[in-house]
Amino acid sequence: MQTSDILVVLAGAALVVYGVFGILRRYVFLQTRCTARVPGAILGMERTETEHGDDDRVTRTYYIKYHYFVDGVEYSKKRSLSKRQHRALGKDDEFTVVYDPSGPKRHYVLEIKFRLLLMIGLMALGALLLYFPYYDGLL
Repeated sequence: MQTSDILVVLAGAALVVYGVFGILRRYVFLQTRCTARVPGAILGMERTETEHGDDDRVTRTYYIKYHYFVDGVEYSKKRSLSKRQHRALGKDDEFTVVYDPSGPKRHYVLEIKFRLLLMIGLMALGALLLYFPYYDGLL
């Protein structure tokens, strides 16, 4: 195996592990521990634009800053969103935060959809990268 093959295998393994742990975190850890619900409120929404060199491409990133209260303590978070989620949340001022009663910082927002297809796509790409060095030997 050459050095480039080893790097491809490592990148593939990293993508697969990242996808598996992302799915486990959301569906096993967060959804089993987070049982209490409180309303959350949007503090602000923003969009950043990054221009890429000479080809006039612009990348837009959407963010939401929100907060929620548990037992009189305020918790706030800033996170990135997809364009569709940004539009959907921009219409409402309140949403539901599901949190872990033993650690209220651990939470998820019910209205912000987990990007399951993205995680599965990353895992599939990682699996292809893991298979890549062996594919060269078959030709």
